[in-house]
Amino acid sequence: MNTKKVPLFIMLLAAAVTCIVTYIDHYSLHDTLVVLLIVLILFLVIGLIVKKLLDKFEISTDDSIGDEGEVVEKSTEGEENPDGEAPAEGEGEQAEGEEEPEGAQ
Repeated sequence: MNTKKVPLFIMLLAAAVTCIVTYIDHYSLHDTLVVLLIVLILFLVIGLIVKKLLDKFEISTDDSIGDEGEVVEKSTEGEENPDGEAPAEGEGEQAEGEEEPEGAQ
């Protein structure tokens, strides 16, 4: 997800609202520009915080998704086959308490 423009959109929206409110309330030009500058700086900081949160959320969700959108299962070190592939489902070590079926040896 491209979050590069998030702070810019937040600032633009805040500036538009500020300009409309100051125009309706008949602020002088000097007062309008001072209020606008303060609002732009404040919403730049808010936008950067929102961008960091979105980037952090995106990174944490990308760890478990493969190239084709499939969930990638992580294998432990001792579970690889000799050919370097992870064991298929049902292969590998059995959990404690499970008995091996007869004739499986």
